[in-house]
Amino acid sequence: MHCRTQEGGTHVKVYRTSFESMSASLLRKGLDLLASDTSAKYSGKKKGSNSHQDVPLSSRKTGVRKQLKRMRRQGLQQKEKATAKDRVIKSALEEFKKKSTTDHLSKNMKYFLGSHNVANKDVVEKILTQNRGRKSRDQVVKQKKKTQQVKSVFSEKDFKRFEKEYFGKKLS
Repeated sequence: MHCRTQEGGTHVKVYRTSFESMSASLLRKGLDLLASDTSAKYSGKKKGSNSHQDVPLSSRKTGVRKQLKRMRRQGLQQKEKATAKDRVIKSALEEFKKKSTTDHLSKNMKYFLGSHNVANKDVVEKILTQNRGRKSRDQVVKQKKKTQQVKSVFSEKDFKRFEKEYFGKKLS
């Protein structure tokens, strides 16, 4: 399979065995790259593209500037269209590095654990009470702690014995 490029006029031999799985766009990109390398060697000064000069302007004195602007805009719009030919091939490694996120956990942990500047509890409570609203839903409900019955070290049997010893046998 032989391909002829447009600019340089060189022949590029493409073998079917190695390029069967390639898509047409990849082949086109490769041919464009080869053509640009060969044409850069042999070509001298390139002329600037003035597409708006091909179309004749009107001979009226009024509106020539508007017509030039319109023609320039149309030329820019055609150039801005995305084509596979103008795409820059980016390496997969660069794309992976851009998309992979870096893990900042270790840096953040060092920062938080390294700072020991902690405010007093009184100051924190004062700030929290000032920022709380006056409505009942914003108030903190203080729960009363249930007082546990104090358990005695002495058993009931010990109390009866003490009672007998102190008051005597007649009371109970």
